[in-house]
Amino acid sequence: MDRKARVAGTFYEKDPRELRRELARLWPDPAPPVRPCLGALVPHAGYIYSGRVAAEVYARLPQAKVFILLGPNHTGKGGAVAVAGEGHWETPLGQVRVNGAWAHEFLSRCPDAGWDDRAHRDEHALEVQLPFLQKIGQDFSVLCITLGTWDMHVLARVGTALAQVMQAGPEQAVMLASSDMNHFADLETTRRLDQLALARVEALDPEGLMAVVEREDISMCGAGPVAAMLVAARALGAKHGRRVAYATSAEASGDTQRVVGYAGVMVD
Repeated sequence: MDRKARVAGTFYEKDPRELRRELARLWPDPAPPVRPCLGALVPHAGYIYSGRVAAEVYARLPQAKVFILLGPNHTGKGGAVAVAGEGHWETPLGQVRVNGAWAHEFLSRCPDAGWDDRAHRDEHALEVQLPFLQKIGQDFSVLCITLGTWDMHVLARVGTALAQVMQAGPEQAVMLASSDMNHFADLETTRRLDQLALARVEALDPEGLMAVVEREDISMCGAGPVAAMLVAARALGAKHGRRVAYATSAEASGDTQRVVGYAGVMVD
């Protein structure tokens, strides 16, 4: 699939020069040291809201050859575990290649997954990650997967397959699970619910994350992708979940009654 940018000009700047300036404004100064990383939780709202949180993660990422992008399926189109077809994804900063070899390997190991461009054409959660990746390097490719299921059994199989692909792959890879946190509660409630979910992410507890999200009715849109990433990271020997940033939409909008939370967590 050769995919044009869908949310350039709304979620982030459309003009390449303005986008580079936007990324530079969001970048932490001084830049933090790069650290080893198997996976990370990154947000996907408009850059005015969540861009600084995302930048705190991306500024610390190693120069991987492959980035495995896991995101929710906001549109409801396509299958439950949808893999983007081979081709390129375009942003104002250029094209990013989909790694067909990694996609085929994942599909061979995950019976729940299938080629499905319908789930990706209008989905923003993975697209907004690409300009950040283009800022930190150019010599990389991506494997793009959307998850439209909350079934922990399916998520566990996805995570297990990802771990196997990463173990077998000849290139270094990093998983990026795209999710915002709780949506549209007041500020106090948002922070409380986000802390409950983030405690399970930091504990590398995918089952606990899905349980607390269901029990507390936390509207964390990408809980499934995060859980799958955690399953894979644990299988690969991860020991730590480290929160590097947290913010809410109230900091940009001033609205403390309908608030969305954003977090950056690195897993190593």
